[in-house]
Amino acid sequence: MPSQGGPSTDLSFVTGGAPAAVLLVDLTARTVVHTNPVAEQLAPGVRLPVGLDDWSDAADLRDLDGAELSSTEHPLSRVARSLPVAGQAVSAARVSEMGRRREPLWVVALPMVGAPVLSDHALVVLLPLSRRDAARAAADAAQAQAQVRDRAVLATGMSFTVADARADDMPLVWVNPAFTATTGYALEEVVGRNCRFLQGAGTDREVVAALRRALAAGEEVTTTLLNHRKDGTAFWNQLVLSPVHGAEGELTHYVGIQTDITARVEADAERDRALVAERRAREEAEAARAQAEAAREEAESAHRDADASRARLELLAEATSRLAVTLDVAECRQRLLDLVVPELADWALLVSTDEQGAVHDVTARHRDGARSGELDRYVERWMTAFAPGPVAATLLGGQQARLIDDYDSEERRAEREGWVNDASLLDASDALGAASVLLVTLQGRRRSEDLLALVRGPGRPRHSADDLHVAVDLGRRAGLILDNARLYGEQHRIAAALQNSLLPQLPRIPGVRAAARYRASESGARVGGDFYELIDLPGEAVGLAVGDVVGHDVMAAAAMGHLRGLLRASAWDTTGPSPSQVVDRVDRLLDGLGMATMATLAYARATPAGDGSWLLEHATAGHPPLLVRDPAGRVEVLDGVHGLMLGVQPTVRAGAAHRLVPGSTVLGYTDGLVERRGEELSVGLARLARTLADAPEDVEALCDHLLQRLGDTDDDVAFVALRLGG
Repeated sequence: MPSQGGPSTDLSFVTGGAPAAVLLVDLTARTVVHTNPVAEQLAPGVRLPVGLDDWSDAADLRDLDGAELSSTEHPLSRVARSLPVAGQAVSAARVSEMGRRREPLWVVALPMVGAPVLSDHALVVLLPLSRRDAARAAADAAQAQAQVRDRAVLATGMSFTVADARADDMPLVWVNPAFTATTGYALEEVVGRNCRFLQGAGTDREVVAALRRALAAGEEVTTTLLNHRKDGTAFWNQLVLSPVHGAEGELTHYVGIQTDITARVEADAERDRALVAERRAREEAEAARAQAEAAREEAESAHRDADASRARLELLAEATSRLAVTLDVAECRQRLLDLVVPELADWALLVSTDEQGAVHDVTARHRDGARSGELDRYVERWMTAFAPGPVAATLLGGQQARLIDDYDSEERRAEREGWVNDASLLDASDALGAASVLLVTLQGRRRSEDLLALVRGPGRPRHSADDLHVAVDLGRRAGLILDNARLYGEQHRIAAALQNSLLPQLPRIPGVRAAARYRASESGARVGGDFYELIDLPGEAVGLAVGDVVGHDVMAAAAMGHLRGLLRASAWDTTGPSPSQVVDRVDRLLDGLGMATMATLAYARATPAGDGSWLLEHATAGHPPLLVRDPAGRVEVLDGVHGLMLGVQPTVRAGAAHRLVPGSTVLGYTDGLVERRGEELSVGLARLARTLADAPEDVEALCDHLLQRLGDTDDDVAFVALRLGG
């Protein structure tokens, strides 16, 4: 179901359940060799195999505004360069009896690294986007990479599989990393097996039978079934299987698109249960109103009960929707208090405790804004006024929730005085107005960290058993949501610590001055694969490197750490290997050690020439070119060498050499410093060159200058500057 706050990026909503176009691309020949029926409709009359650009022209691909795609931003051109396409919105022309119209599509492409026979191929999937606003939302979501939510995001959570339809039992030949992240099964564990290993005792046999009949008939099939991960946990799998044909129309493969929709299924079930309860309450109220005149009073009472029940359901539904949209703990706590005041309380406290149960934070809200200052002073005293020991256990007497509807009675005063070290705190609560109190723990997955106190003053109805039930239900929901927010915050802190631990401390090298900067994307997990390196090589040489591992997550950061180790080991050699030899050696090590890492890399070696000048040798593996600024401020882009990115296929790369005058500055950087959405790379390079030319001579000030002018980007940024002599 789409959310109420804006366009959804849920797969079934954005695509409207329409079938996807599927291509298998031979990267070596740059040709489309297999297509499914939907792809044949997009490019009618095209015979396979066909060049990738020719197929794109036949499908008349454009961006969502109707402008023709440039060769730099064209997703199929990226595929031809063996680069993955995590998601890009385009449109294609479709001809029907109603005339010619354009349909928005979402392109996802992945090199099939490790697939038997197909390792030099790429899988391209063009998903239909049913609504333009949904297409925009999908594009923004894939660009931001910040969807740590309960809803799936296009091109980040989808699993892709390819099965051989010509072999017995239709075995898998390739799966993408998202399949491994979702199921726990690695590529080498599933190749050669039919994917029925995901099924379990709870999988609907009728759904499985219908799926097999469709596969036997060579038809496209869309279904939802219960699957199981490698660790045994179950998840709901939305599955689309599309037949792919060869040049002669023969069925060659089945491509699967799988999405974990467990959260959506559970949310739908929760919604259905709430609707059933609401419907039952409404039916009871309507039946009561139909009673005879003698039973009118009873009917009116039932009607009031129904209204109260509906109000409680609305409160719970609103609580879930309002709390779930933020992952900031402080904001989530304040939203919870905004919900319960004044619906359930005149004023409320949300108390957080530490591992020992002692108070470490209190958030409060009063329905009368004029009394906020008085409430703030009361909260300050709360932090120290309680007797030693777990606060929640003291107030609740070992229960999860408690109703104290005689809080202001003399008999209750004696119990309350046993809670605190300073009885004047009780006088302060009475002054705020405290006649009836509800105390509820907010239970998380691991333990109860929060206590919610709902207080009503004199003159207001005392809390009832129904109020207690609502508060308990609300506490369960809010506890899980707060627990998620805390876990999210912990993961961000861990990610930042991991990234900082992986970034090197630049060594002090005689004759050179160096500085570097790293800034994580605010929209991602704050950890990724961007890195820089400065190596004090044997003799008087110095090595400079900068690279970018594919991905924006902890796995990319871990792969980056391995790659840096291989680079340092390959570069530090008394024989003085050239940069191209170092890059090729790193690529061979990645392949030989079976490391499924794809990355770009630029590496340079600077050696003093004896007359004050420096010899700069450099090579690249799919990385943006190095820049050099001479002492006069002239900037040169060292774009004379190009090489295939690491992790695709070991190859021999060319290198180049330049003589630099003393005082020259070499700059290595990752693409986040130059690339901007919808802009050609050459524009970003020109902007960087101008900014470098205007930068201060001191390398530290130079780095600050570049970060201030160009660091405002949605991508991670890493760069290193090296001033040679002078």
